Amino acid sequence: MEEKNNNQVVFFDNGYYLEVNVEILDSNTSKATSTRIAKKTATYKNSSGEIVWFVTVNGTFTYTGTSSTCTSSTVIAQSNVSSWKIDSKSASKSGNKVSAKATAKEYFLGFCIDTITKTVTLICDKNGNVA
Repeated sequence: MEEKNNNQVVFFDNGYYLEVNVEILDSNTSKATSTRIAKKTATYKNSSGEIVWFVTVNGTFTYTGTSSTCTSSTVIAQSNVSSWKIDSKSASKSGNKVSAKATAKEYFLGFCIDTITKTVTLICDKNGNVA
């Protein structure tokens, strides 16, 4: 099951843009406590639509109809362009939400000319809805 929702696009003055989307990867609703696995990705693209770099947070949640909890989280951050490097990445979880933070730096002739830090947060409500 791969369902996309909550797509958002933010445009920058330099022609680049950031695309954010949520994907539901798996769900199990056959028990009293249900499971939802989802991911949220922020993708930085150039004016041609090519992926420059991205950060993804993966979260596994349990939900009961009255509450939800994040049980595990991971972060993936990767650059697809040689002039951009991922400087740092981290993931954290608390209650029913999980966050990933990544910092990417652009280099030209060995000098850092741009730095972007992006945090993506994935939340699962008591009914298993993610955003």
